[in-house]
Amino acid sequence: MRFDVMPVATEKQILEVEEAANHVWHNYYKGILSEEQISYMLQKFQSREALKKQISEGCIYYMLMVDGDLAGYLCYSLEDDYVFLSRLYIKAEYRRQGLARRTLAHLEALFLSPEHGFQHIKKIRLNVERKNSFAINVYEHLGFKKIRPVNIDIGGGFICEDYVMERKIQHNIF
Repeated sequence: MRFDVMPVATEKQILEVEEAANHVWHNYYKGILSEEQISYMLQKFQSREALKKQISEGCIYYMLMVDGDLAGYLCYSLEDDYVFLSRLYIKAEYRRQGLARRTLAHLEALFLSPEHGFQHIKKIRLNVERKNSFAINVYEHLGFKKIRPVNIDIGGGFICEDYVMERKIQHNIF
């Protein structure tokens, strides 16, 4: 299996991420969130317009490619001393193949590389839906710890009930 992490830079790639988000979010959140909330969140956070806006504001999106096919995507932003991993989604047919681990290894190599100037980044932080036991288990397996619960009002009458999870950037663990 050939695994590549490719920056999202073109209109076509943005459209591919939007389509992947529609596929993945309905699969991930079915039974956890209402269909109305999933649709609202997709429009607000993962529509073509939302993706373009996030990218223009400094969010960095990557496509996760397996043998040339889009297997998932990720998004992060840089904060003071940590990276906020706001999205890491893998299509159902590519799960349980080590892609999350390989994606984190790619990110950590980037943050540890002197030529990129990210040595001040000491940890990775993310939010995960408290009812999403699958994702929580994956993140815990990858060394993340729950820091605290948080409720985020995202508008439209919806609240995201998440855990903030975190782990230190690790050298050569993968």
